[in-house]
Parts: sequence; structure tokens; C-alpha cells
Amino acid sequence: MQIRPATIEDLPALLELGRRMHQESPRFNRLSFNDEKVRNLLMMATVSPNYCMLVADNDGEMVGGFAGFIAAHWFSDDLVASDLALFVQPGRRGGLAGARLVKEFIAWAKERGPKQINLGISTGVSVEETAQLYSAIGLKQFGYLFEV
Repeated sequence: MQIRPATIEDLPALLELGRRMHQESPRFNRLSFNDEKVRNLLMMATVSPNYCMLVADNDGEMVGGFAGFIAAHWFSDDLVASDLALFVQPGRRGGLAGARLVKEFIAWAKERGPKQINLGISTGVSVEETAQLYSAIGLKQFGYLFEV
């Protein structure tokens, strides 16, 4: 399996991964899914130097994807790297794809010198397993996410 930057040619498969993540999430599936908006975001994330769009490619099969970005924090000029989405196909979870995608994002971010690198778990899917993965990679928990 190869972890590589996404290309424009990957957009249809990435859009499908986004749809699957949306459908699977008990939080996200209550919201509409706008194909054009997601396609535009994915396109920007593949070409902008401030975005990191990665795919886990297993001989042409897209196993998973990761989208993240780096920007100045809203109250500071300091750079912060954050995730937008991590999704691994259900049948491929528990393997190396998720860990390798996250590690590649962290390496990408560190090259750009942020003061913080933040990853969240907001889908409501595999929360404990993802938290264990993040801890195993060396991330430290610093908060919670609540919803009404």
C-alpha cells in the first residue's frame, strides 16, 4: 500500500469516500451532502500548498484518504495544522492505512513549522478505536466534542 498526495485524477474516488463517510456517520448523515461543494474543496486541497490531501492506494484501489490544512490560528499569527477528514474503508480499518495517513500528515505539517498539530474525531464512528490509534502514534488528548 502506498500513501501519496492526491491528484486531480483521484477526485471521483475521493468524492465517493466523502459520500461514504457522510452516510456512515450518525452525526454527519443528518446534514445534506453537497457534491459540488465537496468536489471544489477536494480540488483546492489537491493544489493548494496550505492543504494536505493524501490517499492510501493499494494497487489502484483507494483504501482511504486524509485531508488537512495549515493556517494561522484565529486569535494568533502562529500556524496550526488541523485535519478536515480521515476515512478508511470499513473493510480496511484496523490495518496500517489510517496510521500511515496520519503519520504522513504529521510529517507534512512539521515541515511547515506549526506551533500545534490538531486532529479530532467528530464522525461518531469508531471513536475509541481512532482515539487509541492517535494515542499510539503519540498524540495527546486535550478536549472533548459535545453536541445538542
